[in-house]
Amino acid sequence: MLTFVKSQCTYTAARLGIFDLLDDRGEQTVEDLAQATNTDIERLYFILRALAHVEVLTEKPGRIFAPTETSTLLVTNKDPSVGHLLMHLIEPAQWDAWKVLPEALEKGVVPFELANKKGVYQYCYDNEWSKDTFIKAMSFLTNSQVDGLLDAYDFGQYETVMDVGGGQGGLIANIVKRYGCKGVLFDLPDVADTAREYMASIGVDPGAIAIKTGDVFEKIPKGAQAIVMKHFISAWSDEDALKILANCKAALPQDGRLILLQSFVPDLDEPKTEADGIMPGIFAVQINVATPGGGWRTKKQFQELFAKSGFKLEKTVKTSNSLSIMEFKLN
Repeated sequence: MLTFVKSQCTYTAARLGIFDLLDDRGEQTVEDLAQATNTDIERLYFILRALAHVEVLTEKPGRIFAPTETSTLLVTNKDPSVGHLLMHLIEPAQWDAWKVLPEALEKGVVPFELANKKGVYQYCYDNEWSKDTFIKAMSFLTNSQVDGLLDAYDFGQYETVMDVGGGQGGLIANIVKRYGCKGVLFDLPDVADTAREYMASIGVDPGAIAIKTGDVFEKIPKGAQAIVMKHFISAWSDEDALKILANCKAALPQDGRLILLQSFVPDLDEPKTEADGIMPGIFAVQINVATPGGGWRTKKQFQELFAKSGFKLEKTVKTSNSLSIMEFKLN
């Protein structure tokens, strides 16, 4: 019942930059950490001690705290990390959504919107820290799954691949880097702002990838033989998803392919936990609490949704992590 205490302690330490300080400077006294973060020494000690008890940190005599393998994963002042995902999922606006979950269920509304008076995407765009944290959290998820994805599916069969809702461009950059095809990144202007800088930071020439911006509900640019969408369609209701898929269909040539990269909610007779520890049925609740119609679907539900938009399932490919690949052609 007290798992939320661990979550909040870890979030607080990440938000204060405790893990960054320990990674940069090595072990520190609680007094040093309190001074560096402008926090109360004794109250900070309770949080750090708790994190040591669950092995996120190590406490040594003299109230000295040292980093661990776990805390290193939570560092947020370098590359996109699990620390960014943690902060995105537990930031106050997200936490507030969980507090109104019973009321939201009674009213049939989105908990995040009920708690914050606006949708999660609009909230991120209006709050610079939230937007930056969200983008880096999504980049971390892509980085953690991309090798298994690229090992499982041959993107080299296409001359041009477009990532719709591709954020900073980590996925399309890695596809181009591995397979040598042309790439297109399509997302909202605010999201794609940092794409060139990010792609360069991971060793990909940003000039090799065309960055196009716009609204998926209005139009998706033509020119790609394959469109990929990674965990993007899950954020939308069936009604909104059908609009997006219709625009995808209009953008593709007749022999084009739409490639869904997605974690599936298991059916009753399927394993509930994926190889990388993700429980899609649990994660689906978080998405549903935050987004307008979101929630990861089962394979059958995705197939039915795409069929309504004029796509026929060609094949499904499992990767070494929680991602699976569904390849659709135009029906």
